[in-house]
Amino acid sequence: MDEVTSIMLNQIKEIDQRDEQQILAELAGETIDEYIYEIFDKKTKKRTVKLSWIGTREMGRAKGNIALSNPIINDNDGYIRIVVRGTDLKRNFSVFGGCHQPKQQKVKIYDESGTEIGSQLQDDPHYFTKALSKAQRNVIQAVIPANFMARMVDRFLVMTGKEPLKQLPKPKNERPRLAKDLPDLKPEDISDLSTLERTAFNRWHIQPAEVYRALGYSKRIDCNEPAWECYLKLKAVYEPEGFIQSKVEP
Repeated sequence: MDEVTSIMLNQIKEIDQRDEQQILAELAGETIDEYIYEIFDKKTKKRTVKLSWIGTREMGRAKGNIALSNPIINDNDGYIRIVVRGTDLKRNFSVFGGCHQPKQQKVKIYDESGTEIGSQLQDDPHYFTKALSKAQRNVIQAVIPANFMARMVDRFLVMTGKEPLKQLPKPKNERPRLAKDLPDLKPEDISDLSTLERTAFNRWHIQPAEVYRALGYSKRIDCNEPAWECYLKLKAVYEPEGFIQSKVEP
């Protein structure tokens, strides 16, 4: 196995493990907001950003017009295999995604002092939920266009205060003003996408096309989210803490 393949397999294993933690956390009733994973390879100094299970699900919700079939389940003695078909209803495009999940998991063993002394295999009571969630994750990522996925990754990076992989459109800098000087808005102030576009231009000086790129869409017609939710997402991008915004001269 070459070094590149080894690195990729390690990344896949790490993402699977972290997704399983998210799945179990949701089962325990926790609210999860980790949409992406950042992985840094010490040898190559390369930064890799991947969507988490929660991020993938939110991406599917944002894209819309996606239908998932009933899962095909193959239950064997030592593992379970689940296959799901995903269809982009707008483009009439279908792909399959699946997961091969063992029914046992490796559990670390510790002595009385808390020192790790080894590991052993134990039955995993949540193997079905893990397999179903991973199958859905895989098919959603397969059915959604790569450019849309890249924009969603950048949106999640910006929302969490991290550097995007590709720079989102930035406001023009002319004369600074603070976010506290901008008026507070309510849902009734952003009733539709036309109002959203006018507000985005007046508040952040960004053009309509830039609005939808920042939201992860190619154009307005692809946006199927409520205008107020779109406004809140844009506000998180363009009005972070300590925000200073330019002001267009009359």
